[in-house]
Amino acid sequence: METLLKDVRQQSSKSIRGGAVCLVNPPNEKIVLRDMYSSTISKGVYNWPNVDLLCISGILKEDFAVHLIDANTLGYTCEETVDKITRLNPVAIVFSFGNSVKEDDYRFVQQLRKRLPGIKICGTGGLLYHSPESELRAHPEFDACLLNFTTKDVLKFLLDDYDDLNNIVYRVDDKIITRPRKYYEHQFSFPVPLHEQLPLSKYKVSHGFQKPLTAVLTAFGCPAKCGFCVSGRIDYRYRSAENIIEELNVVKALNVKEIFFRDNVFGAVKKESTKLMEQMVANDYRFSWVADTRANLITEESAPLMRKSGCHALHMGVESASDETLKKYHKGIGIEKMKKPFKLCKDHGIQSLGYFIIGLPGETVDDIKRTIDLAIQLDCDFASFNMAMPIIGTDLRDEALSKGYISDETSAKYDGSLQPLIESEHLKKQQILMMRKEAFRRFYLRPSYIAKRISKVRTMFQVHMLFLEAYNLIRRQADSNNLS
Repeated sequence: METLLKDVRQQSSKSIRGGAVCLVNPPNEKIVLRDMYSSTISKGVYNWPNVDLLCISGILKEDFAVHLIDANTLGYTCEETVDKITRLNPVAIVFSFGNSVKEDDYRFVQQLRKRLPGIKICGTGGLLYHSPESELRAHPEFDACLLNFTTKDVLKFLLDDYDDLNNIVYRVDDKIITRPRKYYEHQFSFPVPLHEQLPLSKYKVSHGFQKPLTAVLTAFGCPAKCGFCVSGRIDYRYRSAENIIEELNVVKALNVKEIFFRDNVFGAVKKESTKLMEQMVANDYRFSWVADTRANLITEESAPLMRKSGCHALHMGVESASDETLKKYHKGIGIEKMKKPFKLCKDHGIQSLGYFIIGLPGETVDDIKRTIDLAIQLDCDFASFNMAMPIIGTDLRDEALSKGYISDETSAKYDGSLQPLIESEHLKKQQILMMRKEAFRRFYLRPSYIAKRISKVRTMFQVHMLFLEAYNLIRRQADSNNLS
């Protein structure tokens, strides 16, 4: 491991023929989670590395001197970030973009352009994925929108190789070049990302066990087609277990303790995920890890191996207690089939988090109450109650626009973590706010739940996280009171 770590450090410091490239998670006063073509403002204490930029760092590192700058996590101001980048004298910048803070991100890139007028600036994420041509027309301060951060298109673009660029929309003089998007074979790989350049000790997930933490991607996109999620509109591709293990060897050498497998759905390709977890056990990594997955992928066979390989928490989308709603939005899993996976997690010592949506069109206050009841009945360790978000690129947004529940700009301008964006015939915004507040109160303030959480604390880090979670829960309730 010492030899491997030495090689990693030498790779990061070597001189590259292509000059410097800065990969930037922009600054913001709030913690903004911008990756996987979506963004949200962190509602709690959680924050993780931007996996888009990590992947790009691996793709570029052989040809450029790459500088990963997580200005948001490090608490840099806009001016400090621009100064730092300017001192590095880059030939190009790739920045991560978030719809939830889009005006802030635009201003940041405008400041970059003023200081560095002659370099290439490329963005990835959100509107830049869904509306690249209109974004480039409206914003001359950047030159390209990346449509797939797992391909070599960004490398070719930065090397001025414009042949067969199918996953990037770019500007040449005043002309915007768009080619038909190209979807590659289902399996992909990339060189090991530059994890060592990130402040790994500053990242955490709310139910994390340890630090330092980093994010690792094993698959891109989602094979499911849920109508409220953007991931299903991204062509699903997965990495080989061998390629992931190569990355995990480096992560282990960096003394990382916790892994967030940042897939939209972990384990969708059973053969590869089984091979990966078996190798993690054989290599005795002793990582603790967490991932998002689908309930139907947690089985009598997979759950024990997940736990043995270090999994301590799984996130699953439940969404609603209404099978009619789940069918409408193409969830593909009914309520009855949700129950066993949560029990399997409990039986094997894996914490579970259920995602629930408050305020989907067609639902009523009674439907939401049944959803809260279901969250309690499932006995999940954590529940995330999110207001329905008409995210650009989803069926939900198309429905909300066609029925007049939102204006054309609503979902592009605002973050939906505090204010509901959709108001339907059955649910007014005030009702949605009140029901979300009730959901947090009924789930988290149960004496039995509080006792269970305290009984599971084993380390000082967990004590620290428990206090932070309690503080943020109280703060969210106060925010709800101010809005209601």
